[in-house]
Parts: sequence; structure tokens; C-alpha cells
Amino acid sequence: MGMQGLFVNLGLPEKISGDISLFLILAAVSVGLGMYIGRFRLVNVLINIYIAVALLGVIPGKWLSGSDVLPAILFLVIVIFLTIIGDYLFDIHISNTVPSGFFWRLLVMSFLEMGLVFSIIISLLPKKMVLQYISESSLMYFSSPYAQIFWMVFPLLFLLFLSKRAR
Repeated sequence: MGMQGLFVNLGLPEKISGDISLFLILAAVSVGLGMYIGRFRLVNVLINIYIAVALLGVIPGKWLSGSDVLPAILFLVIVIFLTIIGDYLFDIHISNTVPSGFFWRLLVMSFLEMGLVFSIIISLLPKKMVLQYISESSLMYFSSPYAQIFWMVFPLLFLLFLSKRAR
């Protein structure tokens, strides 16, 4: 029995159970990413995500037509590659000027980054394939035009908010 089945057994409708399961998995991966990468590289990963999206946007579509999952795989490869070499590209990090606020900033930033990555990946995959794993409502939270704008812009706005508070 999966996590979704557990929520269904608790009496929640199946659609909502799937959404809650997706959110909890995304939150767990976000915490893991934040702890693994740390505050110094979290901002670099965000910038690498934007660079990867920009690179995918200029690659001719026929180059990526070999497979339905090729754009998503290429996106992940670019982000991972840029993150590996990124120590020398950027020197921006989430400040620890207010120790009590450090942990929540790290968690929020890592959640926004994972939401952005998830939004990009499911936008690059065929809708039919994605709907085999998540609900239609979850798909809309991450891949509708407004959701894509939110996931692209909100991490930057949060970063600006952090920068203003640190000054």
C-alpha cells in the first residue's frame, strides 16, 4: 500500500489523497535537497535551473524529438552539470545573519526550487504520461501557464526578499 492508499484508508477522497501524497513527497525531497546542498549552493542551483530552461528553449525542437522524455532528461543533466561546476561561477548564498531565521529560509528556498524543477520536468513530459502518476489537479498546480509563471518567478522574488532583509 502506497502513501496515497494510506490517505484513502483514512477516509480522504482519492484525488485529494494523491495531492497530499505528492505534496509530502515534494516536501521531503525539498528538505533532503536543502540539507544536502546547503545554503551556499541552493542559490546556485536556482540560477542553474534558469540557465537550463534557457538552454532548452534555444535547442531546436527536432534535436529533442528522439524521445518523449529526452527534454526532461537533458534538463536534469544540464542542472546537475552546472551545479557540479557551479562553485566557480557564482558566489551568492543564503545568509545566516539572523540565526533563528536561517532554517525556514533554507526550507522555503529548497521547496521553491524543487517546485520549479518539478514544474519544468512535468511540463517537458507528455501530459498522458504524467497523468499516469499524478492527478489532473496536481498537474495544473505545476504545469498550467499561471503555475509555470509562479514557479519561475516566485523563487526569484523570495531571493530578492532575502537580499533586502540581509541588508
